Amino acid sequence: MRARWWAIVAVAPIAVLAHSLYLYSGMNDDLAWVRSVTGGDTDRAPRLMIANGCAGCHVIPGVPGATGTTGPSLGGYAQRGFIAGVLPNTSGNLIAWIRRSRDMAPKSAMPNTNVSEQDARDMAAFLYEPCNGFSALKQSCLERWWRTLRRDGKERG
Repeated sequence: MRARWWAIVAVAPIAVLAHSLYLYSGMNDDLAWVRSVTGGDTDRAPRLMIANGCAGCHVIPGVPGATGTTGPSLGGYAQRGFIAGVLPNTSGNLIAWIRRSRDMAPKSAMPNTNVSEQDARDMAAFLYEPCNGFSALKQSCLERWWRTLRRDGKERG
């Protein structure tokens, strides 16, 4: 009985470390894909989403204060088939939607933001990234969230 207990105590930390490394390696592949498809920088997006009012209308996981209820939650965006129920969810459509939604769907409640192409790419990358929504409990996502909190605290202080 004691031999099994010690084996569990010895093996458990190794299993946790191996699983964390596995999740981290997959996250890097996912981020590389997101950046190649959108041409965006996910680190810039939270500030852009706050500055452009996205956080006032949408719940956006990973964006401080983004608790709006006018528009849909933007968590898990990569898993969706359509943008606003009218456009196939592709990076090109999402970038265009972020910039000029009313031109694409005149009856949409979302206004044209008129953000730059690069800002729209950064926001699209953030919405597609694995830390946004269903995968948010990955260790690497939690580490990124912690780095963002620490960085924001230094900038404010």
